[in-house]
Amino acid sequence: MSLYQSLNTHRNEVRLITILPQASTTSRRAPVQCRLQTYCLDDEHLTLAYKEYLRDPVAPNVWDNPKLQARKISPGEELGEWIHLEDPCEDATITLPEFRYVWGDFLALSYTWGDPSISREIIVNGISLTVTQNVEACLRELRSKHYIQEGWKLWIDALCINQEDIIERASQVPRMREIYTKAWTPIIWLGEQTEDSDDALDLLVTLARDYSSRDGVNRLTNVLQQNAEHFGKGRWRALNSIICRRYWGRLWIIQEAALGRKTMPVLCGGRTLAWSYYSLAFRLLNNTDEVINTYITNELKDVNLSFDYQLWANLNTVNEIQVLQDDHMNRRRSGMYRQLELSRTVSATDPRDKVYGLLGLMDESVAGLIKPDYTSTVAGVYRSFALAVIKGTGSLDTLRHCPSTDRSLFPSWVPDWRPMQAATPLTISDTAFNTSRSSAAIVHPIDNSQLLCCKGFILDRIDGMGNMWAKAWSPEFIAQSRGTANAYGTFEGARAAIWKSLVACNRITSVPLTPDLEKDFALLLATPAIAMLDLPVGSPLRTLVKSNVFKWCVDSLKGGADFIVAGRCIEDYLQKEVEPKDIDVVNLRDALMQRDRVGLYRRLITTERGYVGMALDTVEQGDAVAVILGCSMPMVLRKQAGQTSGNVRWRIVGECYVHGIMNGEAMGLGVEIQDIILS
Repeated sequence: MSLYQSLNTHRNEVRLITILPQASTTSRRAPVQCRLQTYCLDDEHLTLAYKEYLRDPVAPNVWDNPKLQARKISPGEELGEWIHLEDPCEDATITLPEFRYVWGDFLALSYTWGDPSISREIIVNGISLTVTQNVEACLRELRSKHYIQEGWKLWIDALCINQEDIIERASQVPRMREIYTKAWTPIIWLGEQTEDSDDALDLLVTLARDYSSRDGVNRLTNVLQQNAEHFGKGRWRALNSIICRRYWGRLWIIQEAALGRKTMPVLCGGRTLAWSYYSLAFRLLNNTDEVINTYITNELKDVNLSFDYQLWANLNTVNEIQVLQDDHMNRRRSGMYRQLELSRTVSATDPRDKVYGLLGLMDESVAGLIKPDYTSTVAGVYRSFALAVIKGTGSLDTLRHCPSTDRSLFPSWVPDWRPMQAATPLTISDTAFNTSRSSAAIVHPIDNSQLLCCKGFILDRIDGMGNMWAKAWSPEFIAQSRGTANAYGTFEGARAAIWKSLVACNRITSVPLTPDLEKDFALLLATPAIAMLDLPVGSPLRTLVKSNVFKWCVDSLKGGADFIVAGRCIEDYLQKEVEPKDIDVVNLRDALMQRDRVGLYRRLITTERGYVGMALDTVEQGDAVAVILGCSMPMVLRKQAGQTSGNVRWRIVGECYVHGIMNGEAMGLGVEIQDIILS
């Protein structure tokens, strides 16, 4: 007996799971029983009441219809069950929303498959199936929920898609956006309850509720300096366990959670919190290395555990998902490259899903050109995707995501989206800079080969390279500038170019710097002087000075003190005196965090024309700085080795920031546009 019957491709059919109630005579250890059936999501299957609602021009979306509301929530209140509306209401009801379809309604589960070596039995349509312990525990927990007992169905990819049918699997992947959007809400399952998970969630609620304001980091660190166990002993270690759960490192959650709301339920065992608690608390922690590197690390050491750097990746994942979610709820277009860069930091069983798993979030101009093909090689999928992106966007910004690594499988112009240790883009915004003045990409592949011909010009050559993060900012790895040209004309112009290059003229949120922030960000060059100030114990600035991001900034400047920029060493550009009253600690922290992010795997550079910038630490003296039509950032190119004749072929080393040409200034220098052949 087959569990799966083919879905009707001419109707909007999906399979949904119904978790059956536990019979009173059945042992609690008995397998969870489910029913898998096919349902249609076409409008003809909507209830009459819901159709009338959709025709109501004054109701902007389903969340505003009182008949379709779940119980509302008060500020700071935990969820006993799932809810959708954030604002409290005097006439709030505990009744569940009415079904939208004549056959009922459904929710979409977001989870991780779990350890495949630990399996459990469930019964689906009378057939015994083996699933992971994590999936079985989720179904068992959901079975006790009121909404499931009232007949709400579930979409679960592992059970509702025939995973053995490669054709069906490929056809269902592009439907993920529709399924998660049409579901009443995604439900997130983090995993089973543990001995200390309640302690972690208690701390999570406190951080989100009491420390998510602009000065939250300062207030939190000051509280902890006065009493390291202010929140209770072992709470930070417990929270670390929640942050490092496997769920946060799963590729598919990017799309699933981004299509939800701030109030969607997140289940950890039997306890439920709204997504917003995780989002606010994770954002707070992502903006402070003091808490992570002191209190979490110390509590891990207490029980002989080492710090897992995956924590930082998971914090960033949730922050980025929140941006995507906000864009979705406000009907804004999300940055495609932001999504793709995020996919590099999470895991996927099939590396082709690094592309296919995000199709539901991409603009139709790109997604419509891609048909998932699980018979193609990874290299074939990534190359086809790169060409589709170029065609669909008219842009060559895909080149920005091609850092110089082992390129044995790919041409240098094809991004490798598999997990790798590499620098994040200088800015995750798709529109932060405009080096080629919004020019359209002019490209064509050459003779179906691995070559790509585009248009642009070589502007400059790299002259000097400062010290490197990867070499602990040791001065011995400086490649000293040979020229003394100053493209900015004055000492102050060169000085501004240095500190603006250190942060790529952006904030940590990838928002361009505003004039009112420049004074605070320029203080990066005053950090060695700030470190020498006699600051009162417990002051926010003293707390910041003791942080790692502050120390790393000082170390990088001291290690690169002899690097020559425009004929003067970095030491000459440092600000020697500063008054504490002139320092906005919150903005300086923002600058330090951005400098740290930009400086990872990068180094300060000078060019033969006297420009200053930041480039990957793999660049070499003599590498070309190119402006390519259709690309918003300058690119560092290197001549392909072994060429004997014919047109020059270039390999991409990576993007760079070059202060003074980021907004199209180079396009007005009278340069000649030429063919640039990328290999």
